[in-house]
Amino acid sequence: MHKMHKKNFLLFFFLFGIIFYILIIFVSKHSIVLSFLLFLLIITFVFLYFNFKISSLLFYKNVYNVISQLIYCTDINVLFNFIAHSISDLLNAERSSIFLVNKEANILWTIVAEELVEEIVLPIGEGIAGYVAKTGQIVRINDDVYKDKRFSPIIDQKIKFRTKTILSVPVFDKSNNVIGVIEVLNKKSKKGFSKKDEEILVLLCNEITNVIINAQLYGQIQLLLESLLKSFAAVVDARDPATKGHSLRVMRYAINIAKAMNLDISEKKVLEYAAILHDIGKIGVPDSILLKQGRFTPEEYEIMKTHATLTYDILSKIHFPQEYKDVPYIASLHHEFMDGSGYPYGLKGEQIPLLARILCVADIYDALISYDRPYKPPFSQQDAIKTLYEMADQGKIDKNIVDIFVSKKLFSIEERKFVRVNKEISFAYKKLTAEDMKAVFPILAKTRNISLRGLQFISNEDLPVGTFLEVELYLPNFTIETIAKVKHSTRLENNYNQYRTGIEFLNLSPQAEKRLQECLEKETN
Repeated sequence: MHKMHKKNFLLFFFLFGIIFYILIIFVSKHSIVLSFLLFLLIITFVFLYFNFKISSLLFYKNVYNVISQLIYCTDINVLFNFIAHSISDLLNAERSSIFLVNKEANILWTIVAEELVEEIVLPIGEGIAGYVAKTGQIVRINDDVYKDKRFSPIIDQKIKFRTKTILSVPVFDKSNNVIGVIEVLNKKSKKGFSKKDEEILVLLCNEITNVIINAQLYGQIQLLLESLLKSFAAVVDARDPATKGHSLRVMRYAINIAKAMNLDISEKKVLEYAAILHDIGKIGVPDSILLKQGRFTPEEYEIMKTHATLTYDILSKIHFPQEYKDVPYIASLHHEFMDGSGYPYGLKGEQIPLLARILCVADIYDALISYDRPYKPPFSQQDAIKTLYEMADQGKIDKNIVDIFVSKKLFSIEERKFVRVNKEISFAYKKLTAEDMKAVFPILAKTRNISLRGLQFISNEDLPVGTFLEVELYLPNFTIETIAKVKHSTRLENNYNQYRTGIEFLNLSPQAEKRLQECLEKETN
């Protein structure tokens, strides 16, 4: 038996012995009724005492379990989600968020926020979390949070949540720099967050330091991996101009289907990588077949089909992280049909993984509507959708996926990515890095391709994917200030000194979104 348990049992029998001794003395001098009442009173006291002890032990056991996970869990996404849920449970709160600090970009962003799909990005100094990141001070508010000048209601408005009480604690590295912030919202008890809650969260923050450092390194490696994978896709595009951009379009369709189906983060990443690389095997197909104008002969078609197994052979030589180990297999299955008539393995029904069935639908749709296929004219959107349903009715592709793809209009993602406005909108941007923040003047630019999510423009510099920008968008009678992130940058074919760059807005306020929506409606009519 555990030493702590032995000590508790000895203490219990010692107290019970004292109670029994008192009762014998009391019974000898008073009535049995009074003795019984005294017995109940003492037993109640003992019960409450041990109940408190057991509750405390269980609580600290839960704390121990959280810390154990920090040591033994190797999946960063799973780990951070576990930490957030555990903190909410331990402190009896509605939800928790974990922010990571990017000093170079002067921002902090959520690596996990319970109940949220999209990440939150804040400039350091903005909101409670931004204040904690800037000052390194703990903030505990149990009154009306909205009365605190440091609080920013923008996030609440965006996610339709009401923050009432808040406990926000910084995470420090070994050099005493703030590298993260843990924020716990809405204590379920009326008293709000206590000093004890604060101490527990500080204890956990001390243990989380190494996890955040590893996560930052993991993020850098992830960015490198994604850049390499997109480079591989560009190699395929370079060999076969007829399918230029196909892999990235398929990836966008597939990811939007995955989001609509509420797949988890790791599944979406596997699908993203598999979609980008699904045609990498075409590298091994001879030019005489790959670039042929017109239909293939039966012999040529058999050779063309080998690109699926070549895709697996090439990708299986890449040492993907454990959570992405299925990428080669999923990528190789994009021509498998539910009725078993597909290739390379002739799988049927549920033998084909869900991610591969999604990839198949996305790939077929883009192939149908492509303007660059030499052996067929492009389908209209309506005809392409009709063909998808015909294939679903024939049992070739997953009808449920087609229904989601069509009912949520995910097929129009390319057409609605940017709106072409009637006149140019001016904007300025500045890279948020330690080196470039020294510059006094931002770079001026113009665009006609814009949406509520971001914009596309021609840049004179190759902005690396993942770069954070500080953007000022000059609308008629209104200026929008926001943080943006570079999503893609492609060199122009007719001008090697310019790049078509796409950026995503990260923290538009509700007012800014409304003004931008009004501008888009006006300028596209």
